[in-house]
Amino acid sequence: MRRPSLALLALTLFASAAAAQQAQPDLDKQLEQEDMYLRLDPNDVVARHNRASIWFRKGEYKKAIADFSEAIRLMPRRAETYNNRATVYLRTEEFDKAIADYSRSIELGYAGAYSGRGAAYTRMNKYDLAFADLDKALQVNPDDADAIGNRAMTFAQLGQFDHAFPDYDKAIKLAPNNAVFYEGRGDAWFKVNQPDKAIADLSKAVDLDPENIQALFTRGKAYAQLKRQDEAIADFNRAIELIGNQRVKGHAIIYVARGNAYAFSGHAEAAIADFDKAIEIDPSSAMAFGGRGTMYAALKQFDRALTDMDKAIFLDPNNADSYNGRALVLFLVGQADKAIADLDKALELNPKQFKARLNRGVMHASKDRLDIAIADYDEAAKLRPDDAEVLYRRGMAYRQKGETTKARADLEKALRLMPHFSEAKQELEGLKSGGGK
Repeated sequence: MRRPSLALLALTLFASAAAAQQAQPDLDKQLEQEDMYLRLDPNDVVARHNRASIWFRKGEYKKAIADFSEAIRLMPRRAETYNNRATVYLRTEEFDKAIADYSRSIELGYAGAYSGRGAAYTRMNKYDLAFADLDKALQVNPDDADAIGNRAMTFAQLGQFDHAFPDYDKAIKLAPNNAVFYEGRGDAWFKVNQPDKAIADLSKAVDLDPENIQALFTRGKAYAQLKRQDEAIADFNRAIELIGNQRVKGHAIIYVARGNAYAFSGHAEAAIADFDKAIEIDPSSAMAFGGRGTMYAALKQFDRALTDMDKAIFLDPNNADSYNGRALVLFLVGQADKAIADLDKALELNPKQFKARLNRGVMHASKDRLDIAIADYDEAAKLRPDDAEVLYRRGMAYRQKGETTKARADLEKALRLMPHFSEAKQELEGLKSGGGK
């Protein structure tokens, strides 16, 4: 039987166990084989290195690091081993350790580590260093698909999608069966608000690699954006199943996403359980506290809701959504002025925050400040011209002012957009029966 050689792991920005898989029909059988070699000789560096690679593909990252570390002790000047251990550190989000290992690999002569180090710098938001490393990788090999894919990720993270998409297209052309590139391009489509295109690419990634956690997670978010909550929850369930006992800080966001999907589906207890789990994994997750606060508000547990909203704002004081969420709770407990102050802050942080603009209009209207309310509705309508809720609210404000012609126009348009909008229908019938200008 031929002895397996040392394996080199994939260098990708999304360095997941799934992304690193090659044709491995039976990892457990291979693991038994390497265990046998190590029982015969604990200092067998080839077996140690190969077992580490298998642990990585199985998602057993601590065991992979332990075996790579022992392989380095046995053979301290093998550049590829440092590169491979760095890839595991990248997956576990230990970026300083990843960069140290990639740098050591480069010192020992392995130029391929530039691509991995560039990916690590991207994850640390050190974009100048990332581009410098990726340029070096491409100088060595202009058709290095991993380096091109990682550069696409860097462009996407910077929001430079006009550069990101051509790089993704080229990477996919060079490596058409690499799930990670479809995953990355799908994520980019999602970020530019193209959920259907995102789902197409992410489904291709999942077809190529059914255990691609990142692709499942992003596809779940795309389904949720399209209000296909059952499909979203199914993807989040699968991603969480694949995570298993692995718990890194970044995993909290999957529970937050599933919690939101449960919330929109009306499953309050399941949503709160997921937000609780996210907070357990990452106590600094503002999104988890904000999501749980929203659910407590829906259950009319307002003290708990405000406590969570306060925590969310403390953790991320520049998040407009958190101020909008707290404002709704404050309004529900009769503190409209404090609520408006929160919405002022939300719109200061993000003037295009539709929900905050709409909600502030509602709150000003509740105080009979109708001209101010209409001004907010006008701005909200600029952001979403075909939103029936905005038209209904503005129509109501016009009716309160006695401007029935404008009120009728807004209510009729709201009903055209949403024929089953019962409140708008009722108000319009009232206008018609009461006459008006």
